Amino acid sequence: MRGEKLTPKKGYKSITVKVEVYDYFYNEWLKVREEYAIEKGIRSFSAYVTYRLAQLMAEDKKLAGERKKP
Repeated sequence: MRGEKLTPKKGYKSITVKVEVYDYFYNEWLKVREEYAIEKGIRSFSAYVTYRLAQLMAEDKKLAGERKKP
């Protein structure tokens, strides 16, 4: 593995966030991980962050649609 470029799996991207952002979401995930594993099938931190970002994206799209209404 030495010298190989590490890249995400096909269909995924990586992002870089400040430590404070990472720590905040990691600690939030630790609080809800058992509940989310049972109720939503979310079993990893990566899946949790993806879920939260998808929630934010849906909210943004909804707000953008409301702004377009006369």
